[in-house]
Parts: sequence; C-alpha cells; structure tokens
Amino acid sequence: MEGTVTRVRSVLCEVDSGDRTYTCKARGRLVESDTGESKPVAVGDRVVFTPTEEGEGVVEKVLPRRTKLSRKSPRDRRTEHVIVTNVDQLLIVASVREPPLTPGIIDRYVIAGEAGGLSPVVCINKIDLAQDPSEYADVARMYREIDYTVLLTSARTEAGLDSLKEVMRDRSTVLAGHSGTGKSTLINAIQPGLRLRTAPVGWKGRHTTSSVSLLKLDFGGYVVDTPGIREFTLWEIEKRDVGQFFPLIWELSDDCRMPDCLHTHEPGCAVKRAIETGELLQARYDSYVRIVETIEEERVPRDTDVEVPEEQIARQKRKPSRRKHKQDMRRILGREQEAEEEEEEDEGYS
Repeated sequence: MEGTVTRVRSVLCEVDSGDRTYTCKARGRLVESDTGESKPVAVGDRVVFTPTEEGEGVVEKVLPRRTKLSRKSPRDRRTEHVIVTNVDQLLIVASVREPPLTPGIIDRYVIAGEAGGLSPVVCINKIDLAQDPSEYADVARMYREIDYTVLLTSARTEAGLDSLKEVMRDRSTVLAGHSGTGKSTLINAIQPGLRLRTAPVGWKGRHTTSSVSLLKLDFGGYVVDTPGIREFTLWEIEKRDVGQFFPLIWELSDDCRMPDCLHTHEPGCAVKRAIETGELLQARYDSYVRIVETIEEERVPRDTDVEVPEEQIARQKRKPSRRKHKQDMRRILGREQEAEEEEEEDEGYS
C-alpha cells in the first residue's frame, strides 16, 4: 500500500493510507542504507508499506521527494536532518518581540526553503507587542521589495488571521522559526480544534512542540508544526551559493572584478561599493556576511584570489537573478506570442 507519513516517533512513524492510520517501522535495509540522512523517513514522505498486524506495518520504500526542508544535523554536521518533505510552502514565523525580530534567521530559512523547492512566506507575529509599527514595518517592506509575501499577525488581537488562512488554504504549509515566536498559537487561532500545546508569551525553556506532525485543516490544505530551532545550519549550501538568495547582491556581483567574488575581502567588489553609495542596505549585507561566515568548507585557495585581472580564470556560467529570469521569460513569451500571431495571419491569408 501507499501512504503519507504524518508523524515520526523515534524508530516508528505514523502512515496515513487515506482510509486509516498505521503505526509502522522502517525495513532494515532503509535504516542501514547510507543516505546521508539522520533518519530514513521524514514527515510528508510518500511511502510504500506492508500492513502486518492490526493497525501496524513496515515501510518498504520511500518514494521520490518533491520538496524538502532540511538542515545540518546538530549531532553530526556531515549528516542531513530532513525536517519535512513534499509540502508546498514554508511559513517563516518571526515575532516582533519575545523573542526579538531577527532578519538573519529569516534569511536562513528563506535559503533553506528555496534550496528545497518550497515557496517562502514571511510571517511577522505578535505585532500587538510593538509600541510603534516602525519596529517591524522596515523589515516587512524589505522582504516585500524582493517579492516575498509578508503577513503581519497577532493571535491575541486576531490581526492578519484572515490573510494567513487565505495563504494556507488548499496548500500544504510547514511553519518554522525560533522557539517562542507563536507558531502553535497561530495554528490554534485559525483552527481551534487542533488544540496544540502553547506557552505564555515570553516563555523560555523547553519547546512546547516536541515533534513534527502533519495536520489537516478544515478550510482546506495541511499544516506542519515544527519545534522551535535555536540553531539552523544550512545543508549543501556553499559560500559562493549564498548570494543567489540575495537578489540585489546577486545582480551587483556581475560587476565585481573577481569572477567568483564572495564580497568579503576581495578588491574591486561592486557589492561593497554599493553599500558606500547607499544602493545596498548595510543590514542586508551584514546578514549575507554572517551566513557566509558560518558555512564550513574545506579551505582550498581559489584561482580568482589574485590582484592581476589577466591571471584570473574565466567567469563561470552562473544562475541568473530572479529579476533577470522574469525579464527573460517575458521576452520569450512575447516572442512566442508574436510568432503565434504571424502564424494566424499566414493561415488567414492562405
């Protein structure tokens, strides 16, 4: 039979076949296979399983994943910790206060989401705690300007809850963020019957959510509530890849003197020049640098770390920025439309 993993508990997982839920363990070959993951099965996985005794079964195979949210395992940095798979979007929940609003952690989740094929949505929660809207308005505007959906919410005052429901309706969404940002409280607010465990505002200590669970929403779609993560270390992201997730930095890097400039110490850096002119916000650059500095790589001298331009290697083909990609697509679609119109004219003439 085929089913969806809705919860993982130690060596067991719960699999929903559509008609009922089975408690399953993974076949030995899955556990022993060298997949580079901390666990062979994750919430959201589509699996093939064999039912055994009443309500129990054995997972035989994990089907190919459409999307995933993962990080480096905190126990072993060489191992991938897959948090959830096969969901549509990542709702990054940050709070105005308690804990304080930190764009850096938002950026980490944005990178992990896009790298795993999810659509990131930024949710700034607990806006009722702000003494002035300026405490979160600049951060909200910053992400909206780079084409991300930004929600402003408060479970206490019910602000933004209707918008949150519309974003989540008929889609599968994973909520992620620091502990205490109010993820479970938001889910309870849009569907009270779930009764997820919550804690008082400003509470510090253990996570109220202790495991990852896939839950069905009455108004359509699914939601995955995750434990708060104190440390989120990116998986399979190299230093040179980080700029791709900062649109303006990625576009400016075309004008850097070094072909694979990291914008940290290289001469002739267009990104650092843009900070001086005010074209690039210092806060965006600082967030970028912090992420680059926390990525551990084997130290290998780069051929482009030279002062003389003639000694540099040729610029490698690079992924286009999202803005350029959109422009190219519009141009391509425009040409296709012109071709179709020409064909229609030819057919009419003949």
